[in-house]
Amino acid sequence: MDIKFTFVNSPKTLIEACKILEKEDVLGIDLECENNLHYYGVRLALIQISSKRHNFIIDPVALKDIKPFIEILENKNIVKIFHDVSFDFRMLNLEYKCVPKNIFDTQMAMAFLGYTQLGLGELLEKHCSIKKESKFQMANWIKRPISEEMLEYAIHDTLHLIELREILIDELKRENKLSWVNEELKNLEYKDWTYHQGEFFDMRGVKQLTDKERSIGYELYKLRERLAERVNRPIHFILSNKRLIELAIKPYRTVKEWENINGVHPIVKQCAKEFLICVLKGEKIELPIKTEKRKRYTQEQIEKFTELNDLKEKLSKEYKLPKHLIMNKEQEKEVVLNGNLNSLSHWQKEIVEKEMK
Repeated sequence: MDIKFTFVNSPKTLIEACKILEKEDVLGIDLECENNLHYYGVRLALIQISSKRHNFIIDPVALKDIKPFIEILENKNIVKIFHDVSFDFRMLNLEYKCVPKNIFDTQMAMAFLGYTQLGLGELLEKHCSIKKESKFQMANWIKRPISEEMLEYAIHDTLHLIELREILIDELKRENKLSWVNEELKNLEYKDWTYHQGEFFDMRGVKQLTDKERSIGYELYKLRERLAERVNRPIHFILSNKRLIELAIKPYRTVKEWENINGVHPIVKQCAKEFLICVLKGEKIELPIKTEKRKRYTQEQIEKFTELNDLKEKLSKEYKLPKHLIMNKEQEKEVVLNGNLNSLSHWQKEIVEKEMK
């Protein structure tokens, strides 16, 4: 299928594209990102946009400044359709301090409609008889020049979003859930979209280490991070998490051992002395696990949690909704501790209060 699109990789073409896009009332949008797969860190690589008449692919790698398009994302008069905003919004916030306004998330709509599979592929196959390809799922989207084949693959993810939104809205209306989804979509504009990088204590195996082993592991972890940034390679290219934990338990204690280490990036051997210093430094201190004091609930509160879980189970079946949409764990805690429903959205309050009467 030959798709017509404009590749936007200069300030001039960006301004021209945005003049067209600002006149639209609805846009389908998707992002391609680098997420510690080929290079160090995360970075926005492409932005695909489809209106009812036009298709554009913006190249933020070439452009650096995409302010005219950011203004479109923040324009409350234009509907922006995404499929699963969670990572995309964190990337936009990280790179441009941008939180898009007037959003429709097709994945959220699917969840409210009781879809068990929430991928865009399932939606395309069901409603458009299109099988989504995964050919370039692990591709290097940062490398330039980028092939025409990759660009065509990328634009396919936005081509049908406007059509799919209309289908999902019709389904939501039939089930009287459109106002519920609209309320949750509005709430997205006020969420914290800070991007959080995984940290040392998030690694598998860290909690099982002794305090001294954990200290050594932490020093190795920090050095690995610095070296990964220096050579612009993902941290697992330098030293895998599994290997790092093994070396925290049984560290090499001579420069020669570090110089002869296998299965790691060459930078590790080149920096053998630095790794040995990390081991020696780590051995001098202990790094305990930080434990948060667990909240102790009264018997009455425990019973209230049980009642809420039973209520969620009942409402989940009645409205064909996942239980976390009825009330998530944080909301449950607020209800139990504060004795009111103030943490719930209006639609949640409505169905919960109705059941409680």
